[in-house]
Amino acid sequence: MVLFLLTFSVSVYSQTFNAILKTIEENNKEIQAGNKFVESKTLEYKQDKKLAGPELSYGYFPNNSSVPGTKEVFEVSQSFQMPCFYRNQAVYSNLMINQEELSHLVLKQNILAEAKSLLVEYVYLMKQVFVADKRLKFAEDIYNAYLIRIEVGDANALEINKAKLHLLQVQKQEKELRTSIMAVKESLKNLNGGKDLNLSINDYPNENISELDTLLFEKLTIDPELLYNQKVVEASKKNIKLTKNLQLPNFSLGYGSETVVDEKFRGLLVGVSIPLWGSKNAIQKAKIESEYYNLNNVSITETKISDTKIQFEKILSLQENLNSYNGVLGSVNIEDLLNKSLESGEISILEFFTEMFYFYEIYDDYLLVEKEYHQALADLYKFRL
Repeated sequence: MVLFLLTFSVSVYSQTFNAILKTIEENNKEIQAGNKFVESKTLEYKQDKKLAGPELSYGYFPNNSSVPGTKEVFEVSQSFQMPCFYRNQAVYSNLMINQEELSHLVLKQNILAEAKSLLVEYVYLMKQVFVADKRLKFAEDIYNAYLIRIEVGDANALEINKAKLHLLQVQKQEKELRTSIMAVKESLKNLNGGKDLNLSINDYPNENISELDTLLFEKLTIDPELLYNQKVVEASKKNIKLTKNLQLPNFSLGYGSETVVDEKFRGLLVGVSIPLWGSKNAIQKAKIESEYYNLNNVSITETKISDTKIQFEKILSLQENLNSYNGVLGSVNIEDLLNKSLESGEISILEFFTEMFYFYEIYDDYLLVEKEYHQALADLYKFRL
């Protein structure tokens, strides 16, 4: 029976985790809202690349006491920065767009990581239910057998009570598991935009751990949380240049006309604005902010590397424990041996249930270690989602 419990899932068709996560990605309302937010911010930053619109002014002055007639004034002008400002502004805007995209990717990965964690929990609970159903059938058979035995005087009240208590305990566990499964399904439905999911998965994804150096390189290369902070640092450095550009003269070029009675005056308008106040503080502020973002990025990167190493060692330890459980549980059919010993009279009903509870505890520990192993893998590879 134990061998069957360890291998029951491989012979049944199951969905892949990726297929379910893809469905959740498409239906999740928070991810959909995030997509719209990124679209709006992209348009906003693209707008920042463009020149401000031209300025138009018109004046109308009726007759006065000294000069008869009406005076009209019209002006149109366009302000602009030095060319270097627009080059740096375009790069800065692109960096800000990249930040929004990466921030959304982090949001999406957090949601999918939550969903994957729930799927791991779902598989774990389904495996527990599978075992609980077998235990329930076995407990019912034992209890019914002792009901018959006590009628013919082949058993005592203590033995029948023990069998009944065992049955009640297994029934309670089975009900609690099904309640937990319903809760997990409801949580997944919520992540799927309120739509039901066809959960036909019955085993964990087949994932293997990479070498630590390979894993660290991959994480440092594609982890959106790290890439986001790198873009923040790049943008802060570009902001220093933009702030310096804003301290350069600001020019305006335009056309103006003035009409007084029959006299008209027309010509070009040229203006220049020279920032004089606060330029030093503005540049200093931008530099300090850039230093902050750079140090923060270094700190986050170092923490990521440290956390990854800890996760890696934890997975290796869980993998070793899992292999040990597989080796022991896969080699002996304990339930069958105990049942034969009970039938032959080698052990009493009390000894039988004591050993059975011990075996159940060991097998439940095995299922828990298996879940923790796959949950740790899911946490480690979250950056791939």
